[in-house]
Amino acid sequence: MAARPGKILLFVLALISRDVLSKTANSDIAEILHRPIRSLTFPENSNMGIFVALSVPLEHPLNSVSLSYFFEANYGLPPNITYFEPWLVRKRRRRNIDRTAIYRVLEGKFESSGYPGRECLLRAICETSEYPIRHNGMIGDIVHVIFTPSTSRCEGLPQDVAEAELAGRDGSCSEYRLQCPLGLFDLIGVLV
Repeated sequence: MAARPGKILLFVLALISRDVLSKTANSDIAEILHRPIRSLTFPENSNMGIFVALSVPLEHPLNSVSLSYFFEANYGLPPNITYFEPWLVRKRRRRNIDRTAIYRVLEGKFESSGYPGRECLLRAICETSEYPIRHNGMIGDIVHVIFTPSTSRCEGLPQDVAEAELAGRDGSCSEYRLQCPLGLFDLIGVLV
């Protein structure tokens, strides 16, 4: 039985030496075959943007006129891959864009141009009801939906918005024209 422990010891030494030798040989091969993982990193505070322009030609006998709309979306890019959240973990937020938000933005745009914001918004609502443009393609449909509050569910808008729409249906927007020197149709063209 004395030969048996010697054989076991020899067997164990053979296994250890084989593992050590194979690791050094394999590591040389692995180093030769190894390619660094390629990744794309963005510099600090990088952004990616999407820019879409829509141009609608307007018929004019003497000039070539088009009405352009620009949409831009910018997204901040992460400088490190660890900033990404897994798709399944991230909760989707529903973005609510309602008339109140749109009207607030439009009022701000009028005011930043030096016009009374609320009054000009009410004039636009009144004139859109007085001269419906919903049959003027996609842009006409969008303008009709935005400036005609009665086309959708009750959103709890102030009473003056509903009154402006009703005044437009009755064809009496003169009060709103006095309060705001610039109307929606003044920006587009001349009504015939």
